[in-house]
Amino acid sequence: MIKRLALPALLGALLLGFLFAASPGAHAQSDPTRQSVQQRLDLARAELDQIASILRREQVVDHDLAARRGDLEQLDASVDALIEQINPQLDAVKARLDQLGPAPDKDNVDADRAEQQKLFNDLDAQVKRARVLAVEIDQVKAQIVAKRRALFNHALFQRSYSVLSPDLWMSVASEIPRDMKAAATIGQDWLSGASARLSNWRGIFFAGILALIAAFYILADRLAHRVLARAPQVLEPTRLQKVVAALWVGAVTAVVPIVAALALAQVLHAFDLVNARLDPVLQAFVESVRRVALAAGIVRGLMAPLRPTWRLLDFTDSAALRLANLVMGVVIIVSAMKVIEAINELIAVSLPVAVAVRAMGATAVALLMAISLKGIMAPPEVDDECLGPVVEPGQDWSGPLRALAWIAIIAVLGSVLVGYVAFGAFVTDQVVWVTFVGCVTYMLVLFANEGFEHALRPSAPVARAVMSSLGLRRESLEQLGVLLAGVATVCLTAAAILLVLAPWGIESDDMLANLRSAFFGFKIGDVTISLSSIALALFFFGIVLFATRTVQRWLEKKLLPHTQLDTGLRNSIRTSIGYVGFVVAVAIALGTLGFSFEKLAIVAGALSVGIGFGLQSIVNNFVSGLILLWERAVRVGDLVVLGEEQGYVRRINVRSTEIETFDRVTMIVPNSNLVTGVVKNWVRGDKIGRIKIPVAVNLEADPEHVRTVLIDVAKHHELVEKLPAPNVMFIAMTESLLKFELVCFVGDVEKAGRVKSDLHFAIHARFKIEKISLSPPAAPAPVIHIGGLDTLKKQD
Repeated sequence: MIKRLALPALLGALLLGFLFAASPGAHAQSDPTRQSVQQRLDLARAELDQIASILRREQVVDHDLAARRGDLEQLDASVDALIEQINPQLDAVKARLDQLGPAPDKDNVDADRAEQQKLFNDLDAQVKRARVLAVEIDQVKAQIVAKRRALFNHALFQRSYSVLSPDLWMSVASEIPRDMKAAATIGQDWLSGASARLSNWRGIFFAGILALIAAFYILADRLAHRVLARAPQVLEPTRLQKVVAALWVGAVTAVVPIVAALALAQVLHAFDLVNARLDPVLQAFVESVRRVALAAGIVRGLMAPLRPTWRLLDFTDSAALRLANLVMGVVIIVSAMKVIEAINELIAVSLPVAVAVRAMGATAVALLMAISLKGIMAPPEVDDECLGPVVEPGQDWSGPLRALAWIAIIAVLGSVLVGYVAFGAFVTDQVVWVTFVGCVTYMLVLFANEGFEHALRPSAPVARAVMSSLGLRRESLEQLGVLLAGVATVCLTAAAILLVLAPWGIESDDMLANLRSAFFGFKIGDVTISLSSIALALFFFGIVLFATRTVQRWLEKKLLPHTQLDTGLRNSIRTSIGYVGFVVAVAIALGTLGFSFEKLAIVAGALSVGIGFGLQSIVNNFVSGLILLWERAVRVGDLVVLGEEQGYVRRINVRSTEIETFDRVTMIVPNSNLVTGVVKNWVRGDKIGRIKIPVAVNLEADPEHVRTVLIDVAKHHELVEKLPAPNVMFIAMTESLLKFELVCFVGDVEKAGRVKSDLHFAIHARFKIEKISLSPPAAPAPVIHIGGLDTLKKQD
């Protein structure tokens, strides 16, 4: 085939490369080399045309499309490598032409320049052809994605029989005898073939191997029960001990039956007891054993039905037992349906029988979930008579999980009733898959968080080794532990999301796009608007926004408290990350809807008109808020004075800043007022504050004595700073008073009011002891002159 010959030829030719001389004048490419490039391009074109012809067929399966997608990836890589090899030579020839200067007249032809120009034209034509081929490869890729998406949606949303349809069960009743007869015939043929192959010593050897597998299973199962890491004497295990034990119990419980099933399959293949027709049934059986074993491991590890002290989830014994039975029941039903479906494909059952089998399996799962959900994941009751402080519970996920479970139940029953049996069976498979991924991710995330926290404790051996080798401090070690736990959580969560979305599409490029094509949309210009695109945009917006809020909470609660950063800088970092996350969420949502950067620029231009007229103040306050966060002239926790009001900055929002006054009143101030207005910040540089106390004493007081008393009073107050030392200023002297001013400093300006009050009390008490009067001297008694007294005196 051309496809088989094309790739080896391309890869071999690419290894040869281009022979290009190092001197500027020796860039000429030989004719055989140019012919080799043309041949490689021709082979790539032939392979691309062959793949395109396959896509034009009406009957094409998803497996063939996936294989052609892989061929296109290799072809695309080959063409890209070819372009990367030609481009340097093209640039070198262009540089040589620039050195030779402009083209001479026709009468004076430069042979060297003509040769270089011809080489440049040939290389340029090859690059253009390769780029056109690369564009066509991308277009064929898009066609494959669209075709696979259509096949996925056709298989998933194809309507068949309703489970309530009488025609379905009448057809099943008529087809069952034939199918049973076909199954019996295949079973008899297999038994007769197996008897012929296991004659004489082969049968004895086969029975001995089966006995060894059975013995291995029994011994390994007993040994696994003995090495389970849950000591009954440990009454209060830590969360790290619980999660390590859960992972170990789950792994040990699942490994033994999986290894036994794989060994049995290998033995059957080795004795040629399974042919190509029976191999899918064997694979379905091994896969079912693996599914049931993993479910049993997760149930025993995570739920611990018989060990409540080692249980990771906060469930009662009855709820844990019911949840464990629910999980195992659902997994057993789904696994049994997979084996029955493989047998149905083997005996080629009719469509009604296949639909009935899948419908019964999906209905059984939905009914089992509906019956078992009562009493499981119920919120804990609050004890009103509880004495002592109320312990705030952690985040409760029981409500959302119950809601999702009921949505799945309704989706399965509704799809089976209306005839979309394939969709109902798909939902049941996803319930099992999402539960498995969620449980494993939860245990791994918990193990990462608890493990890093335990390993990087200052007293742990690993922490001591890290501190001695890297020279880290204890605070830095705690920050490192929180950071590593956060990175591990993000990586595990991202991997879990990809695993959950994987069944919705084979390729990572179109995982979520498969469901989108099930809905119809309409176009506005180049943008397609549909319910699926809107829902997907909202989904991405919510995911990014939720991730942003999670990062903000993680920074606020875990990472930043372990740093030396002040409260204002922590708030600036947290708020800035919130803004960035919101912008990224909006950009991703709009990109999902089909708005490119050019379209967003047009929208922004249209919005600028509205901003200029009606939104100017809002934008002004928003930009002012960003300036406050980045410049940090005013920070959260600062004591500021704004006009006649003063208080503490509690929060810097998008539009305004919240200031709590001393009267416990929240004052909402637009951010622009803080940027353009005059604001007094008591703690901008530091928290040291100055206190000034004016004192006026009697004119008869000794100024040196007054200064000594004031300084002594200030020095004896415990909150007054020793450096700078208290000082007394002699500021005025009037006819009746001497005016002084005591100046001292406190370490925390927030305590200046109380210190000032204490100093007033102390000064007043000392002045009484030292007999220093605060009042002016008493005025002399008035002299009254009475006329005529002298005359009367002489007469006497």
